[in-house]
Amino acid sequence: MKATLKVMIVSAVCLGLAGCGGPDLGTRIAGSKMAGDGLSAEAQPISGAAILMKPRVEDLTENGFNIRYIEMGFGSGTPASVRDLAVKQCAEFDKEAVFKAASRGLVQLNTVKAYYQCV
Repeated sequence: MKATLKVMIVSAVCLGLAGCGGPDLGTRIAGSKMAGDGLSAEAQPISGAAILMKPRVEDLTENGFNIRYIEMGFGSGTPASVRDLAVKQCAEFDKEAVFKAASRGLVQLNTVKAYYQCV
């Protein structure tokens, strides 16, 4: 009983700290020098992967954002709808979309988060 309670308390504290930790690792990497200058979104290679979840813009600022989506299949390239959404989003700020990086979820390997900057 005491061991179970202890595990529950430690788990709750860890989850609470993770939720207050600021930007996720992928966002920090995309904004770092490791990602380089990026690639114009319009020049991104396009994949033919089917999308299982409508792309969703997250963490939107005037300088950048993330697009999360679930695709069916693996490989390189970005679905055209994701690229077009990024271009449209930055155009609202009269800026150009630059693709910085993409990451896949550890548990759900088909969940992709693409990182863009508006320049």
